[in-house]
Amino acid sequence: MTSAKWLHVPTMTVCIADLVATQPGILLHALVNGSHPVGGDAHPHVIEWGGTLYLEDGHHRALRALIDGEQTLTARVLRVGAGKSLGLDDRGGFAG
Repeated sequence: MTSAKWLHVPTMTVCIADLVATQPGILLHALVNGSHPVGGDAHPHVIEWGGTLYLEDGHHRALRALIDGEQTLTARVLRVGAGKSLGLDDRGGFAG
């Protein structure tokens, strides 16, 4: 999944407590400094597979939201079924 393809994945509200982190930790100085994400997408990236929501990108944003008292956040959620392709065409859009 490229960054450009992620921009075509729809957003939805997810419960932060339901997210499974996929990286071992975060950079505390990024939280303390209130750093904003660098790049083209302001939304965290989540992959739903087998009924579980895996936080692929946006760990700092999710933790910052929790610290700020939020229970949910808006994320791009890619639903992937076992044995299915991602359903994206060569241009990054969804195949119809």
